[in-house]
Amino acid sequence: MCGYELMSKKVLKQLGELQLGDLIEVTWLDASRGRLETVEELREAGASGAEIDLPVTSYGVYIGAFGKIAKHIVLVASQWLFAQGYGQIDCTIIPVGTVENIRVLLPKLMNAENVQVCQQAFIHGRARRLMRRITILGNGQ
Repeated sequence: MCGYELMSKKVLKQLGELQLGDLIEVTWLDASRGRLETVEELREAGASGAEIDLPVTSYGVYIGAFGKIAKHIVLVASQWLFAQGYGQIDCTIIPVGTVENIRVLLPKLMNAENVQVCQQAFIHGRARRLMRRITILGNGQ
């Protein structure tokens, strides 16, 4: 069994233990254009000389794992409230296959109602809460 399989099992276990609304830290590998800056450097080092795995640490509130083919962890990194019931979220979306580690920093930081509003905003583009009901805006509305 290779290290990647062990990592995947570890990450899948960590993902399974997460609760919606947890503040988490995710260590993962993003793709970069590599450290080699010029065509000449690439020719000298060869394709194996270009490192494209860029280590990243992201922080945010876990609102779920989404995706039909490949699962992605979705974190709310920022949330703006412009007026009562109106706001915007900024999400970090991380492919599960690139994750090296997940750590819970603060369990249940975001309440269930706010998690649901953020999920709807993420899925549909926008959402607003009126009188404890969620109204989805977008798709021609």
